[in-house]
Amino acid sequence: MTETRKLRLIASAYCAQYKTDAEFFIEDEHPSGFRHLIVKYATGGYGGQPEFGAAIPDEWTEQEVSDLLLWPMKASDAPYPPWEVPSRAYGSPSLFRWWAGEEPE
Repeated sequence: MTETRKLRLIASAYCAQYKTDAEFFIEDEHPSGFRHLIVKYATGGYGGQPEFGAAIPDEWTEQEVSDLLLWPMKASDAPYPPWEVPSRAYGSPSLFRWWAGEEPE
């Protein structure tokens, strides 16, 4: 039996790092018990994967998630977009404010 995921679209944008369009969703009822940011890439993201997901800290508002999506990377040749930095650079399953010096939990 296939479970239907309830994803709520919050934004869409072009992802320069992967040269593809991306749609951003919040999954409020993730099986882990934590809200998740889910990103679906039109032609594949990191390693060609069509989807990326990360837990959203309980205290984060939807506006804070949106702010992360728009966070400017310092280097134009950054290997991944800002929403993937916690996972790719720090190995964290959850988002955190890496630009503000926060550490993963």
